[in-house]
Formats: sequence, C-alpha cells, structure tokens
Amino acid sequence: MEVSLATETEEIVSEQRPHGVAPLTSIVLIGTSFKTSSIGYRERALKLFQASSRRAARRAGRHTLENCLLVTCNRMELYVATDDPVWVAESVLSGMPEPEEGAGAFYVKSDLDAVSHIFEVASGLDSLVLGEEQILQQIREAGAKARASGNAGSILSSLFVAAYNVGKRVRASLDVAQANTSVSAFALEFALEKLGKSPKKILLIGTGKTARLAATQLKGSKIYIASRRKDAREFFPNATVVTYKQLKSLAWDGDLVISATRHSGYVIKKGDIPDKRKLVLLDLAFPRNIDPALKSSRSIELYDLDDLAVRAKSVPRAPAFAAGEKMVREEAERFTSRLVASRLSPILAIIYRWAEDIRSSEADVALRMLPNITESERKVLEAMSRSIVGKLLAPHTAFAKQPGGEISQAERLRMLETLFCPEASR
Repeated sequence: MEVSLATETEEIVSEQRPHGVAPLTSIVLIGTSFKTSSIGYRERALKLFQASSRRAARRAGRHTLENCLLVTCNRMELYVATDDPVWVAESVLSGMPEPEEGAGAFYVKSDLDAVSHIFEVASGLDSLVLGEEQILQQIREAGAKARASGNAGSILSSLFVAAYNVGKRVRASLDVAQANTSVSAFALEFALEKLGKSPKKILLIGTGKTARLAATQLKGSKIYIASRRKDAREFFPNATVVTYKQLKSLAWDGDLVISATRHSGYVIKKGDIPDKRKLVLLDLAFPRNIDPALKSSRSIELYDLDDLAVRAKSVPRAPAFAAGEKMVREEAERFTSRLVASRLSPILAIIYRWAEDIRSSEADVALRMLPNITESERKVLEAMSRSIVGKLLAPHTAFAKQPGGEISQAERLRMLETLFCPEASR
C-alpha cells in the first residue's frame, strides 16, 4: 500500500528536531472511521490494525514511546507518543489493505490536531449520532487498558484522562448529550422508518442497549431474543429466548430483525430466512453479524452501520455544536501547551538547569566572601538569587508555552535553546 502523509505532518516533525538535545516527542494519531471508510473496509483492516498496534508496543523505545488503541463500532484509532511521527505512521499504514477506490481511508493527525480530534470524539462531536454518550466510556476504558498493559505512560495517560474530562465538561456546558438521541434510539427509529409499520414479530440478536430499548418501546410486538446469556430471560421476561443454534430452525415469519452483538461470524446467512415478503434486517455490529449477501435478496432489506451513517448525515447540526467545537479547540490548545512545556520538551529543563548552575556557582563565590554572615542571612541571599533567576526566566517560559501564533512552539523552544545554550544547538 503506497503511503502519502500530509505535508502538515512532515512540517511538524521537521519543526520538532532541535539539535543538541533529544528530539521532541509528538502525539500522532493514525485512524479510520465511518467518515472515511466503509464498514467492509474496516472489517478487512481490523486485525491488521490491531497487529500494528502490538508491533508498536513491542518497539517501545525505538520511536514508539507509548501507544493506545481505540476501537469502536465506527472507528479504529491508534494514538502514539513518538519522536518520529512519520516513521510510526508509515510503519502502521504500510500493512493496511488497499484503500477503496476514490477514498483516503486513513487519516494522520499530529499534536494539536490529534488532541483536538480525541477531545471532539469524547464530546460526541465526531460520532455517527452527534452527542452519543457510549464513546465517552469507551475512551475511558481504552485509556485504562493501555495503562494496565504498560503501553500508556505519562503522555497518553494524561491525554485520555483529559479527553474524558473535556468530554464531560462540553456535554454538561452545552447539553450535547441531549442534542440528539443515542445510537440505539436512532437505529430503532431508522429500522421502523424502513419497515413503514409497527412490527408484529421482532427478532433481537444480542441483549445490549438496542435490544432493551426495542423490547421496551415495542411491547405490542411478539419479541424473540437470541442470546448466549443464561440469564437473558431475567432481563426479557416477556420475550421468547432462543440460542444462536436455534436461529436456522426458527420458522421466521416476522417483520424486523435487529442484531447488535460481539458474536464472531455471521449468525444469519443468506438462505437462513425465507425471501418471500418484506423483511427489514438491521445489523449494528462491528464486525457484522448478518451476511451482507442478503442485500441482494428480492424482498429482504438489509441495513448496516454504513446505511445508518448516510441517514445521520441528513440530520441538521444543532447550533450548540459550533460552540462545542470552539470549546474543544481551546481545551486542546491549553492541554498541548502544558504538555509541550512539562513533558514533551527537554529544552526548558536544560535552560533551568543551566541557570541554576550559574546561580549556585555565583552564590557560592559571594558567600565565601561573606564568612561572618548568619545562617538566616545565608538563606535570605540564597532565596533572593533563586527569585532573580525565576523572574528572569519567567517571560521566556511564557513565550515558549504560548500556543498558536505565527511562530510554532517548537520554533520558540529552538530559539530559546540557541539563546541560552548555544553549545547544545551546534
């Protein structure tokens, strides 16, 4: 697969290579979502993408310092803390399937853009159904899993915790979660719209949120639940519970089938259901639970997450989302600025050590010239010298931390390095 990375990414990398010190660490995101690829492509890429994440973890210390994988029904994203974003992106993308015709399946984002992206995702601003809440918990779980496995350290742990907190704040401030319904409610509305009538008999595959919602809202319908859970009857007391093995022998004469489960492989294949009259099947799983070959059936209508995404595009965006995007960008700038100053750059630490060495040496000379001063007076002189150094460097630190503007943070840091530590920048 031929890889072509954005010029912006290459510029960021070149900006973050000051001479004389270790290269600056960047956050790079490599991902694909319902906005850039079909569910079929994501299915083909899933195992390869997960394998790339594992390879990145094994190469920790060689360009890949930390990594965290986020996989949901509608997106696959790998976040990496690295000193070489281009190398990491190329090594991941080189193993991916060929993109679909006319489509750039994967996107690559670095630093501020990567941080802004995950904050938007956590806030529900980049979801198939705008404002859906499930993604917030998925981000929290992905970060916790990466920390537990040792793949995420101080940089990505901070990023995922911040994303979760920003997501909560944006939702609370703008009522984002109320701007639209959940994916489950949106999907059920979509299915009933395609059916065009109230269903007489429904088959729900899986016992998740979509199944519970359908069972609650469609009490007038005869409901079948296909599940491997032994306690399924406790959650669906008014439904007929069947196993996956019983699906083929089920004399299905219902109207609607909704599948949303993590079951591996197709639980319904072409030929399992009679193709005699109108029947709507909605497959909300990733990977899919229902054989896509059923789309060629005469009377059976099969819809999946791609069809749901097309429907979602027609839903007008609420005015609150523009304000949400502004909040996200501001939060991302603050986070990136703090990260550059406190974790990503060794340059400020070098400058402060350089200044402290000079202060300590000059203070020792001065104190040797004042042998008769008291311990209290000695402490006053030490405190005064430290205060002077801090005040002299404070404007330069603020200059380095300032986000945005015509001069990038990496360039500001390089200027300070050249000014204070010229021997390191040679």
